[in-house]
Amino acid sequence: MLKKIKNIISSLMNSGPDYSLPHGLIYKRILKSSYDKFFYVDLKVPDTIDGRFDIIILHIFVFIKIFKESGVKEKNFTQKLFDIFMIEVESSYRELGISDQSFGKKMKIVIESFYGRTRMYDQYFYDEEKFCECLQRNIWSNNKEMKKESKKLYHFVYQKVNKYNGKTLESILTTSSNGF
Repeated sequence: MLKKIKNIISSLMNSGPDYSLPHGLIYKRILKSSYDKFFYVDLKVPDTIDGRFDIIILHIFVFIKIFKESGVKEKNFTQKLFDIFMIEVESSYRELGISDQSFGKKMKIVIESFYGRTRMYDQYFYDEEKFCECLQRNIWSNNKEMKKESKKLYHFVYQKVNKYNGKTLESILTTSSNGF
């Protein structure tokens, strides 16, 4: 009985993400990249929770795109990457004091936003103009004056997809060790 209680307490205390596994390592690299001033100074992405949310989604999208037609191992990786992202979002909301009553609604919006954005980015990936329109709508509240910035952000994403496309997960871990 004591052993069972100890295991339950241990699992509760260790229920956070394991950042030593591939999805955790990549997520940490995504977070580090998402704080790059390039996004917030050069591209004028709002330096807010929403702005960072969108930049992190774009980074995760890179892996969704390159592993879209891959095997089980890669699909599990992207699922675990999404899971760790959701755990982090949930933790952030809890730290902000989002009440339990509105928490479910907030998380539903986050999930819908994630899937809506990644679906549109995938659909328009090879159409720069449409992809940039999605970026302008999602990141800059449909501000058409951000055309130059949206093109630079599109090229950032496009270059990352090309950088990692066709590589194994192990190769990506090595390649990204010096920065996303």
